[in-house]
Amino acid sequence: MEKNKKQTIKRILFFGLMFAASGVIAWGGSLLYGKNTEILIRNIVMILAGTGIVIFSYTLEEINHRFIYRNEGKYMRFAAMYLFSLAASVLLPYLPVTGWPFLVLFVLLGVFSDDITGLAAGSVCLLLSVNLAGSSFSVFWLYFISGAAGILVFSTLNEEFKVGLPMFISLAILMLCLTANVILLSQEPLSAAQFTIPGINLIVCCILLLVSLKIFSTAVIHRNREKYMEINDPEFPLLVQLKDMSKEEYYHAVHTAYLSDRIARRLGLDDAAAKACAYYHRIGILKGENTWANVSSICSEYHFPANTRKILKEYVDGSEKIVSKETIVVLFADTIVSSILYLLEKDPKAELDYEQIIDTVFRSKLETDELWENEISLAQIRAMQKIFVEEKLYYDFLR
Repeated sequence: MEKNKKQTIKRILFFGLMFAASGVIAWGGSLLYGKNTEILIRNIVMILAGTGIVIFSYTLEEINHRFIYRNEGKYMRFAAMYLFSLAASVLLPYLPVTGWPFLVLFVLLGVFSDDITGLAAGSVCLLLSVNLAGSSFSVFWLYFISGAAGILVFSTLNEEFKVGLPMFISLAILMLCLTANVILLSQEPLSAAQFTIPGINLIVCCILLLVSLKIFSTAVIHRNREKYMEINDPEFPLLVQLKDMSKEEYYHAVHTAYLSDRIARRLGLDDAAAKACAYYHRIGILKGENTWANVSSICSEYHFPANTRKILKEYVDGSEKIVSKETIVVLFADTIVSSILYLLEKDPKAELDYEQIIDTVFRSKLETDELWENEISLAQIRAMQKIFVEEKLYYDFLR
């Protein structure tokens, strides 16, 4: 509850500043271009109204867990990107209309939030440029359509973050929109010279997207890759300590981590975080009891990534509600491994029906309120059960 209160205060603070600053930018831009009082008021009202919609959209998407690239709680990052884009929109009218790199702004606003919020934010910035330049609304629509296409194709990227095809599609649509709305409608005879500025625009957009997305990928998407490679190594010092203390606990963690990793990958979840949680969900015993206080202190000491800490807290802390899909994956993997090991301990030579064991585990979990009010769907739970059954050859390694 305290965490939610702090998050709400943080959201109000950053978005309040963002709202006020957007009005100042609209006011300053209107003065810069010598707009009269009526136009100045119109610009301020439209930008403030648009910014309000953007803030509402961001908040709604966060509540409904629909962000694309782990943007939950990153209010300052999004606010800074939005205000930068709005400020850039004030300066873009100094360039020819065919040279506005709005594709870049739309895509970046999308990856720093989600597709709906990015589209709303990009549209507000584009509206300011069109109003300040006094351009026709065909200009608005050409950049709106190409920006929307850019957001959609880049929202399909996964952890590998391969940008080649999305880049080609978004630049091709931008070129088509520029040709149809500006070049073909110009009063001059069609010539190669007319494609010079649009061509430069494409090159600039391509370079800016490659550079900015590379930075985004390194700083956000793969920020914890090296750390996960380190802590998910079975020979990591913490796991070696666990092995020295109890081989049973160690191998239990290894088996749980293997299954969690396999299931999370197949479901398209954060497999590295799920695997880490599976390895360390009992690590608190190194300090005595497996309490969240002990697990948390170990996480802090070894600088575990934030998402792993979140999943571990849900799993270990009895007062926490299990919400994330990764936590549920680890819960089922741990329970299935524990069930099989328990039966093998009773009779090491027993011929176990793994499919029946898995079915029993899933039915018992679904009959309780443990899985209520979380992010996972019933379809994903069924898919998870099917994948566990497909892994039945692995369970013989538990003997």
